[in-house]
Amino acid sequence: MAGNTKTNGGAFKLSGSTLSRVAAIMVPFYTKIATNRLFALRWSKAVRQGDLDTLLRMFKSVTTFTKRDGFSTNAIGYFVDFGFPDPIVQYTNGTTIPPGSTQFTFSTPIHQAIARAVLPFYRALARSRAYASAVAAAINGNRPATVRCLVRRKVTTAALKSVRIRFSGVQLNFKYRSSKFTYRNLLFREIGG
Repeated sequence: MAGNTKTNGGAFKLSGSTLSRVAAIMVPFYTKIATNRLFALRWSKAVRQGDLDTLLRMFKSVTTFTKRDGFSTNAIGYFVDFGFPDPIVQYTNGTTIPPGSTQFTFSTPIHQAIARAVLPFYRALARSRAYASAVAAAINGNRPATVRCLVRRKVTTAALKSVRIRFSGVQLNFKYRSSKFTYRNLLFREIGG
């Protein structure tokens, strides 16, 4: 992630509606990962193999995906890019291990635990305009304590080790005893250039 929060000379402002739209599309996917072990096992295998076709087919089987949306994997995680009109262009959600720490690793039990943990957060973003707007305002105002408070109200697992503002979004860092790796669940806007 090497993004920038500025665009066309002005500051980008994240909206609650952007977070709501992304979350609404991701909720069925995270629900399927959390509740269907076979689906989650197939997903993790495809991530480790970098099998983009299988990942995209599986994702489309549970939620919506439009022509202007994108999808990527790096064999340690995945990213779903949602297309928006200017000035947003693209907003991304994903789960990954930080690059450089391992290769071809992605744990099904950890991914399922993260999906269960983040579902209340994504449901709140999708269903509550006030909550989504509060999260967006805290990100825009660079108020990390407020973002942490808002996220931790919904993500209550002890495995959530930190919540950070990154790239006009939020980074949730999870650490489970069964793995030496940190896993990140991310919402962000990455603009290269």
